[in-house]
Amino acid sequence: MTSGIDAPKRRYLSWLRPFHVVLLGTVVIAILLLAPIRIGPGNHEKDTSCGSAFDMDLSPWRSVPHDSEQAYYLDLAYKTCTIRRIDRLAQAVGVLSVTFLIVAFMTRRSGSPRSDRSSGGPDPS
Repeated sequence: MTSGIDAPKRRYLSWLRPFHVVLLGTVVIAILLLAPIRIGPGNHEKDTSCGSAFDMDLSPWRSVPHDSEQAYYLDLAYKTCTIRRIDRLAQAVGVLSVTFLIVAFMTRRSGSPRSDRSSGGPDPS
């Protein structure tokens, strides 16, 4: 039997289903993977996009006028963009893991009836 305090809490979270958690996790992962990665390896290149987690675009750094500066900025942009892409992929994997854990917990909690656990005896069949 549930107390009067637990009933409103259960009604408040009754709309939250594993499907909603999976949907939210999918949207967050898609945003993480498709959103542009902004880097700025120089004072004049602040917040320039180098692509997304799937595609690297270093064309803004290829247009530096002097050869020595172009190689320096291109190398710095490549390293920074690669690090940020790896971070995005790691964040997406983290969101996926947390989503799986939450859904597993929600499924396990709602899938096991309390009457089976309270009997304490072996299965009669």
